[in-house]
Amino acid sequence: MTGKGWFPPEGDVHVRIWLAGVVFDYRATAAAVRNLIHDWRRKHWCTIELIRDAIDAHRLLPRLPCEQLFLGP
Repeated sequence: MTGKGWFPPEGDVHVRIWLAGVVFDYRATAAAVRNLIHDWRRKHWCTIELIRDAIDAHRLLPRLPCEQLFLGP
C-alpha cells in the first residue's frame, strides 16, 4: 500500500477499515493513519482503505477510536 502520490502531509484523512466483513468509516489525522498503516504492515489484522474524497464528505464521519494512541511513538 502506498499513498505517496496523494496522501496529505497533514490534516484529516478518510480511512475505511474492514474487520471480519464489517466496514467502519472514520476520519483521522494523517499522522495517525501513517502510524496505523505502519502497525498494520507488521501484522495484517484487518483491511485498510484510504478514501480520496472531497474534504466536506469526511467531516461528518466519526473520529477513529483511540486515535491518540496512533499519534504517539
